[in-house]
Amino acid sequence: MKKISILIFAISLLYCKAQEQTLPLTTMNNELPLNAYIKDTENQLPAFEGTWKGKVNDKTFTIVLKKAKYYDTLSQSNPFYKDLLWGKFQVKDSNDKILFDNLSLQDNYSKIQGRRIYPSGKYELIYLDPDLCNKVGLIMIGFTDDSKKELKFRYKDYPQNLDSSCFYYGKPAEQQPEPLPKEIILTKQ
Repeated sequence: MKKISILIFAISLLYCKAQEQTLPLTTMNNELPLNAYIKDTENQLPAFEGTWKGKVNDKTFTIVLKKAKYYDTLSQSNPFYKDLLWGKFQVKDSNDKILFDNLSLQDNYSKIQGRRIYPSGKYELIYLDPDLCNKVGLIMIGFTDDSKKELKFRYKDYPQNLDSSCFYYGKPAEQQPEPLPKEIILTKQ
């Protein structure tokens, strides 16, 4: 009986795997069939992986990007797998003082998570920082040329609704934390 149960379990796993539909990274999440896997079929993400550095406004910005297979359960009725980039970063001032640092976080707690790649080759990521009163923003990265040694990084904040529990509630915009540069050219290390 035990052998039959194991055999049935193995067959059901194979059946589920056979039903998985692989789609390219350019697929929008609202177009997904059941058991979808948004896969890096064209091997585009490895070029983004690695450590990238740049300087802007007397600050050194370092970001580490890593490819991963992620099980997205936000849509509970249709969870799916997708290949994406996790991003962790560090910001130092001109005196090498660390202003922001989340390089030691586990990947699944990264504050930057990939969303999708566009046909142009630009890659979109979302930034969510629970340590900064759930600060949220959109990041767009793309290579400056075919050598893929430089990356143009653009960041746009989403408006925040702050409540009195936030440590920078009521402070003027110039006194609120800005962990990510608005725009920077990064060089692969």
